[in-house]
Amino acid sequence: MTAICGTVGRHEAPAGGVDAMLAAMTHYGADVASWTDAGVGLGRRCAAGDGAGARGAPAPGPDVPGTVVVADARLDDRDTLCGALGLPPARPIDDRALIARAYRRWGADCPRHLLGDYAFAVWDAAKRTLFCARDHAGVRPFYYAETRRGFVFASAIEAVLAGPDVGHELDEFTVGMWLMRRDTALPATSTFFQAVRRLPPGHGLVVTNGAVRLQRYWRPEDVPRAAPASDDDYAEEFLALYSRAVKDRLCGPGRIGVHLSGGLDSSSVAVLAARELRRQGRPPPPAFTWLPPLGEEPPGEGGEREYDAVGAVAGQEGLQVFLQPPTAADTLALLRCDGAFPQAHVGPNEATVQRAAAAHGVRVLLSGQGGDQGISFNGYGYYAGLLLGGRWAALFAEARARGSNPLRVAAGTALRLLPHGYRLLIPRNRLRKWLQGDPEPRARRFINPAFARERPFPPRTRRWPTSARRGQLELLGHRDLGTILEYWAASGVRHGLEYRYPLLDRRVLELALSLPPEQFRRGPSSRWLMRHALALDAVLPPEVCWHESKGDPARFNAASDAFLGALPSIRRELAARAVPPGRARYVDMPRLVECLEDPALSRRRRSWSGLSVTLSFLDF
Repeated sequence: MTAICGTVGRHEAPAGGVDAMLAAMTHYGADVASWTDAGVGLGRRCAAGDGAGARGAPAPGPDVPGTVVVADARLDDRDTLCGALGLPPARPIDDRALIARAYRRWGADCPRHLLGDYAFAVWDAAKRTLFCARDHAGVRPFYYAETRRGFVFASAIEAVLAGPDVGHELDEFTVGMWLMRRDTALPATSTFFQAVRRLPPGHGLVVTNGAVRLQRYWRPEDVPRAAPASDDDYAEEFLALYSRAVKDRLCGPGRIGVHLSGGLDSSSVAVLAARELRRQGRPPPPAFTWLPPLGEEPPGEGGEREYDAVGAVAGQEGLQVFLQPPTAADTLALLRCDGAFPQAHVGPNEATVQRAAAAHGVRVLLSGQGGDQGISFNGYGYYAGLLLGGRWAALFAEARARGSNPLRVAAGTALRLLPHGYRLLIPRNRLRKWLQGDPEPRARRFINPAFARERPFPPRTRRWPTSARRGQLELLGHRDLGTILEYWAASGVRHGLEYRYPLLDRRVLELALSLPPEQFRRGPSSRWLMRHALALDAVLPPEVCWHESKGDPARFNAASDAFLGALPSIRRELAARAVPPGRARYVDMPRLVECLEDPALSRRRRSWSGLSVTLSFLDF
């Protein structure tokens, strides 16, 4: 990956600050280049030998005079793009030059014509305008700030904070929403810092004389419905696009590695990558899983299935699997990181994988992230669509195929559609707490009550989607996916790792958004099209392809044990402090300490989620 940064002064005022911003991103590598002109400065940083020569220094392009580009990009379907730009497909041209040409051809609409993962900025000298864009899924990070002297942007938050006149004050609304576990409702642009904003996925940004204008170029809701086709036709189209997406992500130097959890998404990515690498005469990818090595103790109820699935995929493709469970030291190191920055939230499971992948020479790690929101969507909201659409016969038929009572399925679906009706379906103890005025379990919240009363935080709301399409759009619109991509990008680059996500390829995602809802849920099978397509081409072993419930107790228990193992050190560090941590004013410290000292915590393995969120933010 390449770090990019830049500043633009208002009305040609001196910008400056690029050197300080580049210095804040030393983890990207030692190869540095910058360019300055009246009122504007651009810079890029990457590892030596990491394609820096191809990416080039930020300077006016010989083919596109007056245009300067800095880019962190990996473009797909380059032959089609070159054809549209009037370039010979075989002509060697780097991604930065392609972006410059695309901007000259289509202006601010150029991202509509670009496929791949990217974040870039284009300085248009003639118009004195800076145009920035981020890919549709937000795989490559991009942050910015507006200051009294102009505009600042970079690939990392710490670099933006190093820019001229950028304040470091925390955004207390974001802090409160984070501590109350309502952060998915935050605006897509928010970060923990008042001055720093993120460019949302699928957006462009235009800066002219210091004025910033956001514009959206990709909306999942605008994807048109697919033409009617047979199940096999849909499956074959998906497999063709999926295989192409995997192949595109195997390009470039460096060893390829894969995630392998035993689920549909990571397993299919691993298999397709292994087969394509063999076709290219390259070695199969090492596979990394969060599971602990099997010992004398059983992996927990249902845990055997995790190992069986990973073993079946690895055996089919001849993959070497590295079992990488987190340790207490991994967890403690992450909790000591500053929780205002993305790299602090990568999670101990993935942090351990990153370290192991880097130790085995992996430079690119393929992941199945994005499948749940796209082609392997589980049909969330499908039954509601049938009920509200008057297709009761189809709903009853689906219930019978699942082996469920049709009337019970219809009644449960209707209850979920009522405001707060879903609460009637939760266990009695949760319902009792809700009736007593505590809609969220107390164990999950450690916000200081006095701080919470200072400003009104909106309540957590949950409405059941009224159709499968609405459910899919809701999942895509959540911050969850985008923040995970940012966490992994920010932490992975510190190990020399670049993440790539075939299931977030725009072609694959747009196909998923165009499909009829019955392609996602059919009778007893959720994620139906994904399973059907993978079985059609014998991609996965049947026991993996058609297994409905992918629980992960072994992975979760390993993470839980690592967290609980870190608690004694956390208790000692908090007790040894003469003064409270700087961010203690946001936290209910007496209750936090009480919880840390509760001997029953080790028996409640699933009660530490809110505790870990609070500790990751607290600067102890």
